[in-house]
Amino acid sequence: MPAPGDEIQALANEAMQAALREAEVGQLQQADALYRAVLELQPGHPGAHFGLGSIELQAGRLLGSLPHFASALQGDPGEERYWLTYIDALMQARQFATARELIGLGRRHGLQGPAADAFEQQLATTGAPDTQEIDAAAALFAQGQDEAAGNAARALVERFPQHAFGWKLLGAVLYKNRLLAPAIEAMQKSVRYAPDDAETLSNLGLALKQAGVLAEAKTVLEQSIALRPRSSHAHNNLAATLQEMGRLAEAHASANTALALDPDNVDAWNTLAVVLGNLGRSCEAVAAYRRVLARSPNDTDAHGNMLFCMTHMESVTPDTLFDEHRRFGQRLEARLETRRAWDNTPEPRRRLRVGFVSGDLRNHAIANFVEPVFKRLAMQPGLALHAYYNYPLHDDVTARLRGTMAQWRDVAALDDDALDALVRADGIDILIDLSGHTGHNRLPVFARKPAPVQASWIGYPGTTGLAAMDYYLADRHVLPPGQFDHLFTEKLVHLPVAWAFEPAATAPDLAAPPALANGYLTFGSFNRISKISRNVASVWGKLLRSLPDARLVVAGMPVAGGGDEQLQAWLQEEGIDPGRLRFHPRAGMREYLALHNQVDICLDTFPYSGGTTTLHALYMGVPTLTLEGATMAGRQSRCLLAHYGLMEFIASDAEDFVSKGVAASRDLAALAQVRSALRGSYPLWTADGVDRIAASLDNALRLMWERWCAGLPAAAFEAPAAPGDA
Repeated sequence: MPAPGDEIQALANEAMQAALREAEVGQLQQADALYRAVLELQPGHPGAHFGLGSIELQAGRLLGSLPHFASALQGDPGEERYWLTYIDALMQARQFATARELIGLGRRHGLQGPAADAFEQQLATTGAPDTQEIDAAAALFAQGQDEAAGNAARALVERFPQHAFGWKLLGAVLYKNRLLAPAIEAMQKSVRYAPDDAETLSNLGLALKQAGVLAEAKTVLEQSIALRPRSSHAHNNLAATLQEMGRLAEAHASANTALALDPDNVDAWNTLAVVLGNLGRSCEAVAAYRRVLARSPNDTDAHGNMLFCMTHMESVTPDTLFDEHRRFGQRLEARLETRRAWDNTPEPRRRLRVGFVSGDLRNHAIANFVEPVFKRLAMQPGLALHAYYNYPLHDDVTARLRGTMAQWRDVAALDDDALDALVRADGIDILIDLSGHTGHNRLPVFARKPAPVQASWIGYPGTTGLAAMDYYLADRHVLPPGQFDHLFTEKLVHLPVAWAFEPAATAPDLAAPPALANGYLTFGSFNRISKISRNVASVWGKLLRSLPDARLVVAGMPVAGGGDEQLQAWLQEEGIDPGRLRFHPRAGMREYLALHNQVDICLDTFPYSGGTTTLHALYMGVPTLTLEGATMAGRQSRCLLAHYGLMEFIASDAEDFVSKGVAASRDLAALAQVRSALRGSYPLWTADGVDRIAASLDNALRLMWERWCAGLPAAAFEAPAAPGDA
């Protein structure tokens, strides 16, 4: 008869074999129970402890595995895999000192082999820097010593590659220096080694937002806020991300939360201003920008954003708007040195090096305007085109535009000093701004005047306010000669047509005006919601009241509220039944254009009229009813309609707007004729029209250059459409 000890041993062995079988097939719960049964029979059983440690590790409970691995090793120090597994787990848990002690103890017990050698080598470069070293490196960054801080960070990650701080500091330095991709990589490594660091998560979320990875940025920022709910900066970064995603109502709430936590957070005031501007609450947005500038008077981005917002305000007169822009230029140029001498050879007929500065040479509205012109200018023997692209990401449009350039420079990572030096080194003769006071502009570089001749074109409907900007390239229909010169610091160059336009290749076929089948007129609005003010809604309401059967389609609404409720409420106040309104969220280009087939006439906004939206509508055969404004922003649609002779859709005031809308509704045959004719003959996209635009721009550039070569100051002039034209 077996002794009691032999029976226990047999039961333990049987349970151990069963546990191993269950673990092998993934039945971890059953294996766990069997391992624990073994330990009840034989406390300290090394195999059972090792099995339980392995189960804890597979379940993601790293710290729970360590006591079991320690017990397994204590029970059988001759088993090599117990040493190696325990060392590996300690390193994963970042308990490097204990791991070092353990591998030293293992060596004394005869632990050898390539696996042990690899752990020892890895441990030689892991661990944690001491507190004094961390504080010293952080102080360098806080003091603005970026180069020294970067060197300290790189030294830390080389010596301690699995410690979060070095990667965190390196990410911050790289982000500050506009090196977005490597900054994100460094921050992600920091998060890997310190997943509960709310500050690093917030920084990573902001960097991902800048890179356009919005969904991931939102997730990371929500993780940061869950760890530190009272972080004003994390809430602000989330607000900025939500704003980019078009979730304006949520962005507004997050920005307000950030300011409730820290009323002095300048970045949060800036974000709130952007959100308010996009919600069409321009007066409130300008007030928020003024708070930013009161604390950061040299924040040119905030100042430029404020000016852009003011172009949407009916209460701001053209003269006041100009004065505000000029004040921006004076403030900027007062703290910078504007160059007065260049090395460019003053030869009037030589090949010109023409630079274009923009962050919009990608899938952006500006690309629709410049691409057809760039293609033609690139073939001109007298021009060499240079691009200075101020955005960190490339897409298919970027690749196409790059093919039109003699030289392409990615400059988003360059500060103003470096970009200024680069333009001068490239010997650019004429430098052209394509942004004005819109995002990703480099106006502070233009204020330094790195090129002898500078001009602004397309990107912004108004003056830059800079004395260093010599010319503004304008369409004679939008800024007739002599009528608007006083509203620009630049001299106006009047082109017969200032813009070309590349229609979407995915545009659907045209349909007949829907009124022919419906028996009533359908108006549409495709402008961004920030352009639709209470007064715009009032005028639209008067038109809809004059045509009781008419409907209104409004597209491009924010994806998560923040626009349609407000507009619907305003129109209800005007007596318009909600049943006459249809709202559509933002959509892809083909779907967006297809909505035009449900519309007879588009309704414009004011005082900031449509540009790209008006052109898309014209390509779909839909005219836009506009109210002619007193600023360039208010005259864009007027210009585009005039090029086709559609003067009957250009109103002089609100009463005329309603009258012209009613008159158009009574002549459906004329609407049908316009619809069928526009696509095939509009001068901004026909081959002959684009050739003429490119030729006039080429002539304008040459005339600007000839004046400089002759030592003459910039002066307004009208550029001929072709050599020899009057």
